[in-house]
Parts: sequence; C-alpha cells; structure tokens
Amino acid sequence: MIICQKIYQAKLKKDITIIRDDLYPFLGGGNKGRKIDSIGKEILTQAYDAVVTTGGIQSNHCRATAIFCAQYKLQCTLVLHGDKDKFLKESGNAKIMRMSGANIIFVDQPKDIGPTMDQAMFQYKDIGLKPYYLWGGGHNHQGGKAYIDAVHQLDPNLLIDYLFVACGTGSTQAGIMAGLSKRNESCQVIGISVARNQQSAQEHVYNFYNELCDSFSIEKRHQTIVLDDYLCGGYELYNDELKKVSDCSVRDYGFALDTTYSGKAFWGMQQYILKHNLHGNIVFWHTGGIFNFLA
Repeated sequence: MIICQKIYQAKLKKDITIIRDDLYPFLGGGNKGRKIDSIGKEILTQAYDAVVTTGGIQSNHCRATAIFCAQYKLQCTLVLHGDKDKFLKESGNAKIMRMSGANIIFVDQPKDIGPTMDQAMFQYKDIGLKPYYLWGGGHNHQGGKAYIDAVHQLDPNLLIDYLFVACGTGSTQAGIMAGLSKRNESCQVIGISVARNQQSAQEHVYNFYNELCDSFSIEKRHQTIVLDDYLCGGYELYNDELKKVSDCSVRDYGFALDTTYSGKAFWGMQQYILKHNLHGNIVFWHTGGIFNFLA
C-alpha cells in the first residue's frame, strides 16, 4: 500500500511528490512498521517465539518490534541506549514500548549493546525458546526486501529524477535503491544522514545495497549518495531552522515531520535543492516519525 501526495513548496517554487510511509497502516506506521511487517513473516514461518533487538529511547524500530511481539504473543527484549529517566517520562514511542510488555534493558555505552543482546539470546535459549536476533533498525535482508517490494508498488507512471530519504542504519535507502534498480530506474537516490558521518553512512548503504542486489538477483545500477551536511551535530540534535520546519509541518504540509528523522531529511532536501538549483521530478520518501513528533 503506497500513498503519494504532491505538494507545492513555496520556498523552492516547485512541486514535490511525497511518498507517505508515515501512513503505513500497521505496527504504528512508518518505515519501521513496513520493515517489521516483512521481517515478521520470517519470524512466524520459522517458528521463532522471542525477539531480541536494540535502539534508542524513542526508537521507531523498537516500537514496531514491541507491538509485533505483543500482537503475536512472542517474548521480546529491547536493549535501549539513552537516558533512562527520560524514557520513563516521555510519551511517543517510549510510552508505547513501556506499555507493550517487552523486557527493557538499558546500557550505558554502545559497546555494551552487542554483549547484552547476546546475553538475552542465551537466556531465552536456556528456557527452551527459539529467539530471533534482530539488528537495530530492522537491518537485515528481509527488512531490505520490504523496500524492494514497496518500490514495486509505486505507480509506474511516477517520474523520478531525484529521490530523497532519511538515512539511519541505511537499510531503507539500500532497499529503495535495489527496488529502483529492479525497475530499471536510473534516478539519483540521495540519503540525508541523521546520525553517521558521510563515509560511514555511505559504506553501510553501499554494502547493504550490494548484498540485496546479490541476494535477489538484481542488476546494480545506482551510485550511493549520503549527505552529512545536515546532521546538526548528531543523532536527535537539531538547530532552530530545522525545529521551525518540524513545528510548522502539519500546518504547512498536512503531515508531521520530526526533528530526528523525517524532518531532518526534509529540511536537508530543501537546503540541497536550493544549493544545487535542482530541476526535474523530485520525490521525498516520508519514513514516518509521528510518535517522535508527539514525544
């Protein structure tokens, strides 16, 4: 299910097509809902009965995973990084995770995430369960395939010269690139990094794009482009201009843009178009973030 909307961007003096994954109807919506819907098929068909994954205190991925596990009566462990006190107070994804019944473990340092996830896997196995190890952000082949399939659902008459998307773990961008390659589309896919520097982000996207193309027999057609010019200092950080874009998004466009993911990508797209005077058919893939917006 793909919903597209065309908006006029007065600042850019041009129309932009918005692919509304924020309206994805399952697991709280957004790109993480779409990914977990796809990953969930593998979890259920292979009879896993527990899931271990990780993310931040307002992780869209962890929210979608926790909802999926609750709906299918699976055990779930979320290994979270960030401020525990904020997590216990904030709304949005944090509130949904708290209400989901998932087992929530906090770690102080990124280096502790892997060992803590491994320990959770061992504990599930010790009590006779079959746990599924899920990389943060839904970064696995089934998660990437969700976006190969999503591109296949796009209107074949949709013209794309430039497609912009938020880039976190890189699997959504890589999946979109693989899907467009499968459709023989030669447009530019431009990721706006929300956390990583350009070199690291491009390596993640490039490697995963190649893995997906190899796994699903897709001819490689796309160059990897990820920009780190709009990080505002890093993950979950923003400046006054980005905050204004987010705060006014519902009024100006009819959809919410959060400062961590979709808003940062949308603002970055605006800046890049103005800087490079882009012409042609421009598409923005809205990956969601309503619960971050409401947190």
